[in-house]
Amino acid sequence: MFNSFQLKVIALVFMILDHIYTYIGPVNGVNIPIWFGYLGKLAAPIFFYLIVEGFFKTKSRISYMKRLFVFGIIMILIDITFNIHNNIFLSLGLAVALMNMIEYTKKCKQEGKGYWIGILCSVIIGILMIFTEASVYGLGMTLIFYFLKEKKIIMSIAYILFSISPILSSLSLGEYFMESIFIWDYQWMMVFSIILILMYNGKLGLRNKFSKWMFYVIYPLHLIIIVLISRGLLV
Repeated sequence: MFNSFQLKVIALVFMILDHIYTYIGPVNGVNIPIWFGYLGKLAAPIFFYLIVEGFFKTKSRISYMKRLFVFGIIMILIDITFNIHNNIFLSLGLAVALMNMIEYTKKCKQEGKGYWIGILCSVIIGILMIFTEASVYGLGMTLIFYFLKEKKIIMSIAYILFSISPILSSLSLGEYFMESIFIWDYQWMMVFSIILILMYNGKLGLRNKFSKWMFYVIYPLHLIIIVLISRGLLV
């Protein structure tokens, strides 16, 4: 069983391996095993699951959202400076914004006013999520983990079906099917993250300034280092 901090560390390791493969691997003719990329597909689902958990446990959901957006803006500046295209902060920030809006919509429904405004804003936020790094996968994971939080079996089934959906687009490739799902597009391997997610024990684990800011610092820092290495500036 893993606590929140341990799962976050595991996801960070998987993410770093994925970015090493993406930026230093075949694109630069470096023989880095493709399973670095396979493991990388497990990272985002864990982060999104923990962001939903954090949403229900944080003392201030607004501060939680603001923090993600502030680092999202910082990451935009880093992306422009180093010509990279990674910004999970925006995806996660919009995930929190979406959950905030859904909660607001539920409240409006109970009070009998502003319900359709909440629905409209939720749809707009969902559409915006599709144009961030996590794309439709981030939106789908947020909704699955949020609405099925207390129904682990149904959540697992929904997540598994959602995760393997990319395979459907490869079914028409005939003899190239296996090559497609293991070489060209292996996004479906995110399905295996459900194993780690179900091993979450509901506890926070390590709680200090390091654990609070670790992800916010490591994410941009590791990308800068990896990208500079890939361009031969640090070797």
